[in-house]
Amino acid sequence: MKWFTVLLVLATSLLPITIARGDEPGRESWFRAEKVRCISYLDASELMVSSVPKVREMGFNCALVVLGSATAEQLAPMLAAADPAGLRLVLVTYFNTDDYLKQSGDERRFVGADGLADPNSPCPTDARYWRATIGAPALRLAELRAAGHPSLQGVLFDMEDYPNLRDTAVGPMSYCFCDDCFNPFLKSTGKGDRSLPAAQRKAWLVEQGLLGAYHAFQDDAVVAVFAGIRRQVDALAPEFMFASYPWLYVKPADRKSRIDWDIRFARGLGTQATPFMLLDETTYIWGYGPHIERQQADYAALGLNFLAVTGFNLIPAERVWYPQQMADSAYWACKRSDGYWFYVGAWPLLYAPAGRESPYNFGGLPQQWVKAFTKVNQAIAAGRRLRTQPLTLFPIESYWTLSELYSVRRSPGARAWVRPWTDIGLPWEGGELVMVGEKQGDWLSFECRMGRPDLEEILAWLTTGPDRAIVQLCLDGEPLGEPVDLYSSVTIPGDAVSLGCKYLTPGDRNYKFVAVGKNERSTGYSIGLRALWTEDIGYPPKAWSVIGPFDNTGEDMPGFDAVYPPEREIDLDAAYEGKNGELASWRQVETAPNGFLNLAAVYGARSAVAYCLTYIYSPVEGRRDLLIGSGDGGKLWVNGEYVWGEPVGRAPEPGQNRLRIYLHKGWNTVLFKVLRQHGSWGIYFRFRDREPQVEYSPAPPA
Repeated sequence: MKWFTVLLVLATSLLPITIARGDEPGRESWFRAEKVRCISYLDASELMVSSVPKVREMGFNCALVVLGSATAEQLAPMLAAADPAGLRLVLVTYFNTDDYLKQSGDERRFVGADGLADPNSPCPTDARYWRATIGAPALRLAELRAAGHPSLQGVLFDMEDYPNLRDTAVGPMSYCFCDDCFNPFLKSTGKGDRSLPAAQRKAWLVEQGLLGAYHAFQDDAVVAVFAGIRRQVDALAPEFMFASYPWLYVKPADRKSRIDWDIRFARGLGTQATPFMLLDETTYIWGYGPHIERQQADYAALGLNFLAVTGFNLIPAERVWYPQQMADSAYWACKRSDGYWFYVGAWPLLYAPAGRESPYNFGGLPQQWVKAFTKVNQAIAAGRRLRTQPLTLFPIESYWTLSELYSVRRSPGARAWVRPWTDIGLPWEGGELVMVGEKQGDWLSFECRMGRPDLEEILAWLTTGPDRAIVQLCLDGEPLGEPVDLYSSVTIPGDAVSLGCKYLTPGDRNYKFVAVGKNERSTGYSIGLRALWTEDIGYPPKAWSVIGPFDNTGEDMPGFDAVYPPEREIDLDAAYEGKNGELASWRQVETAPNGFLNLAAVYGARSAVAYCLTYIYSPVEGRRDLLIGSGDGGKLWVNGEYVWGEPVGRAPEPGQNRLRIYLHKGWNTVLFKVLRQHGSWGIYFRFRDREPQVEYSPAPPA
C-alpha cells in the first residue's frame, strides 16, 4: 500500500476476483491484493439478494448487511447468492445493549470519575456483556462460515450502541471506576482495599501517581476479554474478521484520560492474518482526507493489526454528492488507505423503492453512479492509474480542520486564510489556502506526516492569478525543485505541478512555500494552494538508450504491427533509415527525476515510433510486479519475450499498466516500443515492490 499526504484535498470489476485465503503460504490476502471495496446494504431482503450479481459486476468485493435478529434460515438466500459470486459479507450487529441490561438485576454498570453509575452503560470490563453482545453473534456467524459459506467474512459492531449518556453518545470514552474495576487494580499493586468512595478514586490515583497504570490495567482487562472471544472464533473459522465503525479518531497526545476503543479492539480482535477492520466514519461528509493517514501511521507505530477503510456518506445538511466526485474519492481512498466503504450505497447504485424517499442527497442519475463506480473499481482491481481531478476541502464556517492538523504558519506581516472561491466571484465549490505577501521572501508553511519511507514525487495544485508570486518549495528547510511562476491575468485553479522528488522518511515534514520573486506583470507576492500530495515513483531507470523516429502514419497506428530493425536485432552501433528518410541511430537519454523519459523532447516527429532499451540487474530470480505508463501505446519485450502491447491513444502517466514479468538472476534486457500520434510522448517504468532493488544500465553491461 502506498502512502502519501493529501493537504486541503478531498481526492476528488468486471474483472474476476479470486478469494485468497489469508493463511495460505505465498498468497496475498484479499484485502491487501484487492483493497476493500465495500457497499452497505440496508438489509438482507429479497431486493438486496437480487442485486448481488449487479454489485459484483460493478467491482465491489465486499458488502455490509444488517444482521439484526435474522436467523440462519433468513440469511440463507443472501449467502446462496454471495457464495458463488465471491461477494464477501460482513454482518452488522447493533449490540442489543438494552436487551442485555434487562436480563437480570446484577449486571455491572459503568461508574464515572464523579462516582455516579450510568444505568444505560455496562461496565467495560464485564466479560459477560461482551460475550453476549459480540461473542454470541460472532460465534453464530463463524459456525455458518465453517459450515460451507466462504462469503461470510466477518461481523461488525457499532459503538454507538454502547451508550453512556453522561459521557458521549458513542459509549464510554473515559475509564470506569466501579468496584469491579478499581479493587482488582488495587490488589495487583499490593495496596489492598482502600474502601474509597467511587467519586474519590480518580483523585487518589492521581495523588499516588497511579492513574496511568490504572488506565493500562483496565485496557489490558478489556483486551483480554476480546482476545478470549477471538480464540473461540478461531477454533471455528480462523479467517473470520471483526470490524467496527470508529466514531472519532483522537491523536495519542490528546487522549489523556479518553479511551480509544479502536486500539482495544485491534489489540484483542485483530491478528496478522485477520486484521481488525476500522470502517471510518469521520470521512462521511468530505470523503477521503489526510486524517486517516495519520491514524494509520499512529496505529502502525503501536504494532496493531488493523485495516483503515475510508467511509463515505451523503449527509444532506452538508452538500450534494455527484457520481464522479464520490467515485474519485473512492479511488484515492484505495490508493492511500486500505479501501473504502459506501454507506447506504444501495440508494444511488442499486434501487429506489417505490414509496421510499432517500434521506441522502444524490446528484446525477443512477446509471451515472453505476458507470462511475464500475470504472473506478476496475482500475483499482487492475492496479491502473486514473486521471482524476482532486476536489478541494471546503471550509465549514470559521473552522478549518487541516489548519489544526498541520499547524499553518506565515511570515510576519503576511496574511493567510482559507478562501472560498465564491469570495472572489468564482462559481465553483471549494477554495484555496491563500497567503497574501507584501514582499519578496514572504512565506507560508505547514507540517505533514508522511507514511512509509519511499522515493516520492511532490505534486501541488497551485492557483494562479494577477497578484501571484514566483514560488519555491522548501522541504525541511531545503529548496526542492525549480521555482514556479504563478502569474495569470485572472485567478484560476492551476493544474498539477511537480515540485521535485525526495526520499521521504516517516514523521512530520515541514513544507514551506516561499515567494522568491514575481512576474513583472504581477501586482503582488501572493501564493495560493488547493492540493498537495506525494506520488510514489519507486526506483526507475536514470537513463535509456533510444532510437527513432520510425513511421507511424495512418489510422489505427500502423506502427504497432510494423517490424522495424530494433525488433530484429539490438546493435547499439547500427544506424537505420527512419521516418522521412532520416537517419535513426542509438543515443542515451536521461530521465526526469520522477522517472519520465520524454521522447517528444528528443524527437520532434509526430505519427512516429521510437524504441527504448535498458538492462536490468536482478539479485534474485523470479517474477516481479512492473508498473509502466506510455504515451501513446506500445509493446514491451523482456529478454526477447513479448510481455505486453496496446495500440492505444493516451497521454503517458505512471502505473497505467501493471505487469507480472520474469527476471533472471543477473542482467536482463528490456526493449520498449513506444508509439506517437500527437500530444505527449514518453514512458514511465518502475517496479512495484521495493525489495530486492534492481540496478539499471542503458548500455550492455561488461
